[in-house]
Amino acid sequence: MPPLLREEQTTSPLSAISSPTSFVTATASPSNLADATTATDVDSPGDAEAESPYLKARQLPPELRQHCQIYLEENLHKITLSLLKSQLCVGGAVTNSNRGAYCPPPNQLAVLNTIVIHPDFTTRAQDPCWNEVASDSLVYLRNLLQTVGPINGRFKDAFHFVSRWSRHETPSSDSGRELIEDTQGETQLNGKYAKESVWRRGQEFFNVVGWAFNCSVLYPNRWAYWKQWLEFMCDVLETDLHERHRLDVEAHRRDGVFEGKCKFLQLEDSILNSYMMQRTGRSGRLKWFIKAIFADGGQSSNSLFQEVWHKEHKGKSRNTAMNKRKREKVNIEKGQYGAWLDDDSIYSSQASEPPTPQKKGSGSLKYDMQTLSPPFVESIALRQRLFALISYLCNYLPRPPVALPDLYEHYAVALKAQPLPIFTAFISSTACTSSLLASSQVSILQNLLEDFMPTTAVPPFKVDAERYDLNGTSPAILERCFLPNAASTIAPDDNAKVSLLLEELLQLIWMIGAEKFSDGLRSIVRKGVDAREAKARRKYATGSGRSGRGRGGNGDDADVEARSVLSWSGKRLRLLSDLITFQTSNLSEDADSEMMDQDEEEVTFMSARSS
Repeated sequence: MPPLLREEQTTSPLSAISSPTSFVTATASPSNLADATTATDVDSPGDAEAESPYLKARQLPPELRQHCQIYLEENLHKITLSLLKSQLCVGGAVTNSNRGAYCPPPNQLAVLNTIVIHPDFTTRAQDPCWNEVASDSLVYLRNLLQTVGPINGRFKDAFHFVSRWSRHETPSSDSGRELIEDTQGETQLNGKYAKESVWRRGQEFFNVVGWAFNCSVLYPNRWAYWKQWLEFMCDVLETDLHERHRLDVEAHRRDGVFEGKCKFLQLEDSILNSYMMQRTGRSGRLKWFIKAIFADGGQSSNSLFQEVWHKEHKGKSRNTAMNKRKREKVNIEKGQYGAWLDDDSIYSSQASEPPTPQKKGSGSLKYDMQTLSPPFVESIALRQRLFALISYLCNYLPRPPVALPDLYEHYAVALKAQPLPIFTAFISSTACTSSLLASSQVSILQNLLEDFMPTTAVPPFKVDAERYDLNGTSPAILERCFLPNAASTIAPDDNAKVSLLLEELLQLIWMIGAEKFSDGLRSIVRKGVDAREAKARRKYATGSGRSGRGRGGNGDDADVEARSVLSWSGKRLRLLSDLITFQTSNLSEDADSEMMDQDEEEVTFMSARSS
């Protein structure tokens, strides 16, 4: 399993830039490999010359390979998995580590990956053993990833999306024609799940990502399976980036080139880069990635990211149960109901299909602080993780698919436009939701704050130009440029967002603890809290609230909620400033006491010498 994106390991070449001594973030690129201390969200191996942690992949014996192909085509998946797991255990044993581990060809891996998420094995499994097949496939793929790695296992060839639909053909059309030979030279398997693979019907990786995130809002039953698939794919992408970065750095040093930029040819050939390059044009490509990451199940998102399989969110068919009921004799007078009042059948039929999502006339979903569903909250870490992986790739490649500053800018713009509950969940730095490193969080929070600030606010470059040019921040920038100010508008929603951003940023910088805050922090924080609350009240004091409320009204429900969030955030900011001030004063007293002790020791020493 790849390391978590939030972990900052001291052995990483990225740790210097992410260290407490600097808030420089990912938009500053190194001039050469020796200075490769660029902050990213994926830790790189600390010793590039270390041996690969993966075994070599060995081809299956021809007879076994043919048997597995036939079993997959005939839907004998349990037999296939049993054979493959036994071969992985034998080939990957410690005693045979020099020989490598047996690995199936890419076309078989592609089908196994499809089984993990296909509705016939998940939401519409007609038999419990088919659910087990999906789970066993995922376990096997994870074990294979950990044993041979993504490069040796040819995961790029296996997990390759293809767009081969004609103008008059759509992914939902059921074409029975045979598949042609793919670009890797492997003849594709026959059978239903080879023809209906996620790689063909999804067409593009980010199409599938957008649909999966739509399911986190609209179809929780379907999201339960897409979540597992996305987690595995993120592990594959991250592991692939790790290993290719290691190989690039090792080759660069082996060639004796310690100065100059590394070309990162292996990284350019990564799985993620191939997914991103499926879209042509940098501008359209970047917008597409951001829309996929923020897919929310609204009308616009649903039109862009459609289902992979036809009505895949539907549960098991109830025709069989209904026909059985019709055949049974019904005589109400004699109390014979023909199983129509069978509790088990009622509950099973109710659970077979998810509730139909409500129509959204405005084109967007409405949220409040209490109604963010657990599936959507679960999806936030995966959304951030995908952003982190894209950020890592674009940071290192000499010719990235999208420019790194543009990526951060578009991400901040999209995040700013989110409803307050979603905005709050995304910027949270708690371990249960955020997948971003502290350095990236600081960068995003500061970029968002700049967009909210009024024109009268002090620009950060006037406080610390050098730090600002590197997209960094400091306690001085926070105290002079952001903390004392309200939002540029009188909207309670905007002022609540500013307060939440300041709360997160102040806490992050305090926890990193590289620089001290000034003695006036407490008064600066209180000034800003009062300014934001006063500005939010102006909307109603001037009669700018919703019609029908009148002067001095409380406004609509969203504004009432925003003012409540603003009030509680202000209280937390005051408390946080008190804690920081208390800690700073204690540290100062300890330092003064230590200085006095040193002075007394020097006086005693001088007196002893003079005597």
